[in-house]
Parts: sequence; C-alpha cells; structure tokens
Amino acid sequence: MEKRSFLIFNFSERITGPPVVKVNQLMTYNQQPMRPTLLLLLPALFCSSILYAQPCQIKADGVLDEALGFMKKNYYRKDGVQWDKLTNEAKERLKTSNNCDDVYDIISWCFKQLDEQHSFIMPPKKAGQYNYDPSLAPLPPLSELVGDIRGEWLSDSIAYLTVPWVSTTDSNICMRIADSLQELIARLDSKDVSRWIIDLRKNTGGNCWPMLAGIGPLMGDGVCGYFVNGDERIPITYRNGAASQGRHVLCRVSKEGYRIQHEIKSIVVLTGRRTVSAGEIVALAFRGREQAYLLGEPTAGLTTANATYSLSDHSMLVLTVCKEADHTGRICEGRILPDRIISPAAMGPAEDDPVKNAAIDWLQAR
Repeated sequence: MEKRSFLIFNFSERITGPPVVKVNQLMTYNQQPMRPTLLLLLPALFCSSILYAQPCQIKADGVLDEALGFMKKNYYRKDGVQWDKLTNEAKERLKTSNNCDDVYDIISWCFKQLDEQHSFIMPPKKAGQYNYDPSLAPLPPLSELVGDIRGEWLSDSIAYLTVPWVSTTDSNICMRIADSLQELIARLDSKDVSRWIIDLRKNTGGNCWPMLAGIGPLMGDGVCGYFVNGDERIPITYRNGAASQGRHVLCRVSKEGYRIQHEIKSIVVLTGRRTVSAGEIVALAFRGREQAYLLGEPTAGLTTANATYSLSDHSMLVLTVCKEADHTGRICEGRILPDRIISPAAMGPAEDDPVKNAAIDWLQAR
C-alpha cells in the first residue's frame, strides 16, 4: 500500500519569558562576639515569625473560603453535599497545618470526600503556565502545552490524522492549533479523500475549543454537542472556523474556515483509555452521526465539563459544573463505548497498530 506521511505541526519551539534573577544570601556569625546580640534578637525574631504567619494564614483561609464558595454555588452535584460538615473539617485541617501551601492539598482532599475525579486545583505556578502568564511562572516550551498534530494520506482515498491534547488557554496558541488542523485537513482533502480516520487515543484532554475549531470541517456547521445542567442545555457548535459555547465564540481560525471539497463517506474515530475529558468531547461530537464509527477501547470516563475560577492568590480552581451530551442530546454517563471494542490483548508488536489497521479494513469495506 502506497503511503505518504507528513508532520504539519510539531510544537517543539521554545518560548521563553523574561529572565528571572535569584539572589541567595549566606549569613554567617562569629559566635563569641555576637552571642549577646543574638540573644537579644531571638524574641524579636520569634515575634516577627508570628506576624509573618498571620497574613500567610489569613491568605490561606481566604483561598479555602473562595474555593468552597465556588464549589457550593457551581458544583454540578452540589445538592447532595453536606457543605457545613465538609467546610468545618477542611478548616480544621488547615488550622492544624504547618504550611500555608497546604491549602491546595486540603482543597484536593475536599474533592476526594465528594468522590470527584475531574475537578482539581492548580497552584499559582501551574495556573500561570496554563494561562501562559509569564508574571506567574516561566513560560514552558510549547511541546509541554500541545501534543503533535500528524497526518497521513493512505491509498484508497483514506486519510489519517491525530487531534492533540491542549494544555493552554492562550488565544494565539489556540488559534495556531486550529489553523494547523484545518491546514492539514485541506492538504489531505486535495488528494480526493472521502474516508477519514481521526485518532484520539493519545488525546489526554485540556482545552477542547481549539480541537473542535480545528476538526470542524469534518463535522460540518451546526451543533456538535451540549453542556447539560438540570433543565439547561447549552449547545456546543462549530460554524465557519469558529467553535462556540452558546453564543460565545471560544476559538476561531485566523481566516475563513475551510470547507471540505469532497463528499465524506465515512469517518472512523479511534478511542482508548488515554482519551480523556476534552478528548472525549471530540469523540462525542462524532458519536451518533450516520457516517461515523467509533473503534478501539472505552475512553477514560471523564465526560463532564469543567469551568475555571481564578482565586485571589493566582491559583485556579478547575470545577466540574455540568454533564455532556452528544449532538443528538443523549447525555453521556461515564466512559464512551466504541462501536467496536479492540482490547489491549489484541495489540501486536510495537511497530504494529491493530486498531488503526482495523479502521483501514473497515473503511475499505465500505
């Protein structure tokens, strides 16, 4: 089988922030002459540590109060939680802690008490990296923020591409990701492709909006899913290069969205245990479509939607606020089950890919 492969977008570039200067001070004492002075300073130093601990403790108390406040108001299963009990136990833990940064562990402990697996807290440094804010943390290399986008043209009018995980909300980077996915689709579409393989097996989630904006030409304009909270259903849509939540555009390509030039006969979406969260939203966008077929392993099961809340110390609460549904309105509970399951036991040698091969066989039979 003839095959040409190419890599369109590999985030290997490193973007660096402003230099950070660290000063280390080494203080030494001559014990004999300085002993009386040190004895006089000890009470002052002790009082100073108390004064320092007070604002630190107040700050930690405030962060915990903020986090619990957002949880009480917005957590999607809030009505089933004994908030007074959880709040009192969390505050007692913080009161007996020796480090103000323990507040992040205590917020994580709160989520464990709720048996909540999708919500979490980002400390300031991690939040700064996710928001691409050099004032909070050195900017990481782009390869740590975005997975690779790879594409292959296969014979028999079959194309293959991967949709990457995205661990940033930076608008410029997200636009570049969407641009690159659409450019890849356009190049593959020029080869008279009518059948597609979309690989989500290494998509561990993050920010779904550049994924949806980039893959949009294969979905077509319209609703591709819903966020569901009680009776409220907020549509997730793609239209002309833009991915939106309700009326709010959250990512768009830099120019007019690409439109497929050849009729799409079939699409196979590959899923696995490492298809997580935002990766699962992309899988849901294709579930239930007449020409789509899901193949591989069940996904991770984090099929709920998170919202982010910035806290006063620049940390960020990532909180599950609603469920997700596919474009038909069918709510997803837990893992997404593919139409055909290929278990890990079926995996062959490292150079072989039975899931991908099965997708090719299925498409060739159509």
